[in-house]
Amino acid sequence: MRSWIVATLLITLVGCQNTLKIPESDYQGQVPDDLNERLLALNEEPVQSGRGVTMRFIYQEDKALLTISRKLRSNRWYWNMNKSDVAEDIKAYTCEQFGDAINQGLGVRNWYVGGFVTDTISAGDCD
Repeated sequence: MRSWIVATLLITLVGCQNTLKIPESDYQGQVPDDLNERLLALNEEPVQSGRGVTMRFIYQEDKALLTISRKLRSNRWYWNMNKSDVAEDIKAYTCEQFGDAINQGLGVRNWYVGGFVTDTISAGDCD
């Protein structure tokens, strides 16, 4: 009985360590219903794995905010870049990928877990 309780406790604690709390945002937007439905589907997309990084989409319907989360696979690794140095490249890529939705009211930000969160890109920023 005691080993079962210890095992359950360990599983619970390990599960809690993998849960990330997304950064707060003051952004408040609104998108058309059909776009909202498509964006909600992004929350169900599986995590995408790349070379040393995993990426997932987190869409907050109440804010019309899409957070693109990128996390390094190893806790010993770190993001070797400064927000100010890469901001324009990230903005250009985000506008290329989500420009139409952004112009309809979507806010998009990129979260480099353990590093930084970009400024939210919103309508008018991709012109």
